[in-house]
Amino acid sequence: MKEIKKGAIVGRKSYGKDVLFVVKNIISTKNGDIAILRGMIERVEADSDINDLEIIQKEDVREYLKKKDEEIDNRIEKSQIEQQNKNYKIGILMKNTRSKEKIVTGKILHLDGDSCLDNKNSLLA
Repeated sequence: MKEIKKGAIVGRKSYGKDVLFVVKNIISTKNGDIAILRGMIERVEADSDINDLEIIQKEDVREYLKKKDEEIDNRIEKSQIEQQNKNYKIGILMKNTRSKEKIVTGKILHLDGDSCLDNKNSLLA
């Protein structure tokens, strides 16, 4: 078994290696070595007893990254479909309610000659 060093990609055995971490630092204590871990994809930082860690092979890292990419792609696709359905439902609702309501437009006041507005615009420029 390889020795776990700073920069190694590891998984925690006690958590079923559900999240991959990069070893950020190793701290020696009287009870043994503790690794400070940073999530490889997830924004998380953790610590773990060095004996609970297992180095992850490159092939497994590639597989993990591919799986996460697929999960993200599926979530994006699902979100886009849900948004399209929502927009469609809103469109139908607006179509049904718009035909029944009377639309009243407001009047527009042209403010070019207002000195207060001119001063305000010059301050913003």
